[in-house]
Amino acid sequence: MTASKASPVARAGTQEHGKYPYYHVIIVGGGFAGVGAAIGARQAFPECRILLLESESCLGGAGTHRGVYSLCGLYTCTEKPQRTIGTIWDTLRKPLEDIGATYEKPTRHRGVFQIFEPEGMKYVLDLLMSQHSIHVLLHSPVISASRSSDGRITSVTVQERQGPKIFHGRAFVDASGDGDLAFHGGASVRYGNHGSINLGTLSTRFGGLKDANPSAELWKQAILAAKAKDPKLESKIPKVSSVQLRLPQSGDITTYLASAPYDARDSHSITRAEQLGKQQAFEYLRILRQLPGHEKMHLVSSGPNFGTRESRHINAQYQLRVEDINHRTRFHDVIAICGWGMEWHDQTAENWASTFTLPPHDIFEIPLRCLVSVDTPNLLAAGRCLDADRLAGSAARVMGTGLATGQAAGVTAALVASQGSFPDAKEVQRILRLNGAILDGDTLPESINL
Repeated sequence: MTASKASPVARAGTQEHGKYPYYHVIIVGGGFAGVGAAIGARQAFPECRILLLESESCLGGAGTHRGVYSLCGLYTCTEKPQRTIGTIWDTLRKPLEDIGATYEKPTRHRGVFQIFEPEGMKYVLDLLMSQHSIHVLLHSPVISASRSSDGRITSVTVQERQGPKIFHGRAFVDASGDGDLAFHGGASVRYGNHGSINLGTLSTRFGGLKDANPSAELWKQAILAAKAKDPKLESKIPKVSSVQLRLPQSGDITTYLASAPYDARDSHSITRAEQLGKQQAFEYLRILRQLPGHEKMHLVSSGPNFGTRESRHINAQYQLRVEDINHRTRFHDVIAICGWGMEWHDQTAENWASTFTLPPHDIFEIPLRCLVSVDTPNLLAAGRCLDADRLAGSAARVMGTGLATGQAAGVTAALVASQGSFPDAKEVQRILRLNGAILDGDTLPESINL
């Protein structure tokens, strides 16, 4: 679909709002939800002027600067997994495979993971944004946003090295993970759910394990034995088990043991968590080096940022609930299918153990209304910023699903920018299907053997 020369989209793309740059769609957050939103906006209207703002040094979000080197939610967690995310995943998968930065098939742990090399992912995401003519601005954290009298966000201000810079837009997508745009834009938000927050973890990448045969159970038993021998370790390293991901090129093992509670909105709290996480990483390393074949084990990298699983949510037109997952609620405005489990990391549990509860019906639907702000008509959210309760959010937040919720948010934002009003869900679905999105859980693609 292409806008005519007389359309608002075509006109706005050539305008400046006074002395400030003007965009049709502005996306905050360059993780997988933000990248999905940029692609979705381009798919909806090829002439859209799209700005993607990222506070860090690269695209990829948790997948590149939080050390989460696996995409979850691309497949069901069934015995024979089926794809739940459509061709938007193929736009990443093929170039990643071409440079050897991901495996041909996903890997099964307690869920189904698509492991990748972070440097390859950075390269591919830059390539994709260039191919889709997306204006990307890195090192640009949002510090404020303006709101009109009718409740719309009109501009966003970022902090560049030479000072604040303002960008005006027609429609906005918050894919920041922390609800930064919604918060600064005066939209209704909340932190976590009912006083609870999914525990964060610092990723640790270990090298020197080519001669080892590590397993999650082997490491767990070594950590438990060390804690039994030295009770002081109980408070130093509460967590004892984690998935192990072997990267496709380096052979390094990435794991998620170092954990700490913190307030993702508060720099003092985050700083303390980062410090504790690094201390834990070296404590785990000291213990695990004593295992056979682990003598050369070393810490290649951590983070670099602590892995936040939950922060702010927008308050949307609908909140996805655990009951929707358990009963597989069918939504008239479905925009994504998720097959990931409800994954809750709990600091109150023994050894800070996590729970992983699969959807009773293998999949569940995510409606468009979960992405639409309840009080800001030109603001959408994607990724873990969307509106969901404690357990539903713990499933819908993952990066693979974020590609799909981002794509839907981007399509919708482009239509809002073009029409000046909120589109009908059927039009959003039509464009998503036209671009290969999977919206029908009863007709998932053929299963794969793992």
